[in-house]
Amino acid sequence: MVTAARSAVTRIVLAEGITRFGDAITTVALPLTAVLVLDASPAGLALLGVAQAAPILLLSIPAGVWVDRRARRWPLLIAADVGRAVLLCLVPLALALDVLSLPLLAAIALAMSVCGTFFDLAFAGWVPRLLAGDELHRANARIELARSASAIGGPASGGALVALLSAPVALLGDALSFVGSGLLVYSIRRAEPERLAAPPRGPTRRELSAGLRFIAGQPLLRAITATAGINNFTRSVAMAVAILYLVDNARLSAVEIGIAFALGNAGFAFGALVARPLTRRIGMGSTMQLGVGLFGPSMLVFALAPVQWAGPAFALMLFANSFGIAIHNVNQVTVRQLLTPDHLRARVAAVFRLVIFGALPVGTAVGGLIAQGFGLRAAFLVSAVGLAVGSVPYLLVRVRRLRSVDELHA
Repeated sequence: MVTAARSAVTRIVLAEGITRFGDAITTVALPLTAVLVLDASPAGLALLGVAQAAPILLLSIPAGVWVDRRARRWPLLIAADVGRAVLLCLVPLALALDVLSLPLLAAIALAMSVCGTFFDLAFAGWVPRLLAGDELHRANARIELARSASAIGGPASGGALVALLSAPVALLGDALSFVGSGLLVYSIRRAEPERLAAPPRGPTRRELSAGLRFIAGQPLLRAITATAGINNFTRSVAMAVAILYLVDNARLSAVEIGIAFALGNAGFAFGALVARPLTRRIGMGSTMQLGVGLFGPSMLVFALAPVQWAGPAFALMLFANSFGIAIHNVNQVTVRQLLTPDHLRARVAAVFRLVIFGALPVGTAVGGLIAQGFGLRAAFLVSAVGLAVGSVPYLLVRVRRLRSVDELHA
């Protein structure tokens, strides 16, 4: 099984990378369809956003229970990919039939998010069934690199497809990406172990809370979840108003802001490339601590930079943040996978997903309120302090003591 699993790593990485690339295209093409084809108002775009966020916030925990009860993960991955491909094809079909509307587009966005939720939870438990130890860590580094490349190239590709083909037709190209991912998963379906012990079952209420109780009882997982939640919340406080500051105060053009984002997001790819060498040199825990330790100081640089240097300071902040996120993610994902028993992986992933995504809208709202009452720079300063606080959970559990995957056991 180990030999077969190792030979499948490339296809695992490709499947996840293609899926994320498709997600990135959808992020651009779906709202552009609403704006360019349906002449959507800001309220209409908000409806799309709510439709995409609702399954993450409301479905993650019960979906995690359901996924953990399944004997195999690969059929769920394929079903989620095929489902998203079919849903995306409905958009140009509805347009051709002259029945496309904003409520229909929102319903498609909702269903897409449901499929994405099941894919992510199944994927969280699938990869550690195929790989273990250092091989799992190596795969997570490559997966993070694939995700980084998708995050950098996906939106640009989505914009280019929309320009060349129109927004609804661009979604057909996006649908092909999900078909490709599904075919890759199908090609390595036999690598997943045929038989695993049946997960223990109990009252539904206890099963729903099992992931949270497991995290609460495991100090390292508790620290990872707390750190991720604090950082996502406090980073979104700044990002909620960063564009407004760059436009109104720094007087940057759209092109200049785009360049700043491109330079800053390059940190994702660089971090994914150096995550394993850095981990081997200073250890897993120290790499995680370093990653989150970059967030606060880099945000402070942006907050205090003279307005004429806002563009470079913003790009530097983004680069430090994206680099830190990448080296942190390669390790924290591996830690979560190895410390969590197989029958709880989807539920633990669901809790983690709920915390990190649930923090975003709250932080955005708080950032807007702070900026409204105290000014834009105040939001950046609050964010910098909060990001520094995000390192505290790791200090409390002395995460630096963790050196390698050999010290982790479920």
